[in-house]
Amino acid sequence: MRKIIQTISSIFFVRYFVKLILNIKSFFDRIWSNLKFKSLVRNSGDSTCHYSTEIKYGENIKIGNNSRIGPNCTLGAKGSIVIGDNVVVSKYVSIETAGLDYKKGPPYSSHKSSQIIIENGVWIGSNVIVLGGVTIGENSIIGAGCVISKDVSPFSLIVGSPTRKLK
Repeated sequence: MRKIIQTISSIFFVRYFVKLILNIKSFFDRIWSNLKFKSLVRNSGDSTCHYSTEIKYGENIKIGNNSRIGPNCTLGAKGSIVIGDNVVVSKYVSIETAGLDYKKGPPYSSHKSSQIIIENGVWIGSNVIVLGGVTIGENSIIGAGCVISKDVSPFSLIVGSPTRKLK
């Protein structure tokens, strides 16, 4: 059986046909991803977003031009999220404006939210968590795995856990 499959897959036309089908699927996945993103986030310029990104309260999100949001990200915009131009958000990034309002006591069911601003030219590495009330200054780099809970000044390089500024 294995030899039969190897023989069939070595035929040029079969290989060409399989590649063609995969390319067509990829093309339609990209179209679907773009349609989903544009319908959920109306103020998104010419930016792109991977189809696996979870978008909550898309009407509160504004994204500039030429920004990219990678796979498996979460954009939770109970408060507003403003993302500037030329921003790269890598995979598995969580940008959440809402947090638990623990001051009201049990049961902890209410949330409070604060705006998040990500200025132009920012690069956010994979598995970063950006919490509400934060402004990330322009042309900053946030290294993988950081939790951003305080403002980041422009042209900064932030790494580690706990985070520290290198530049």
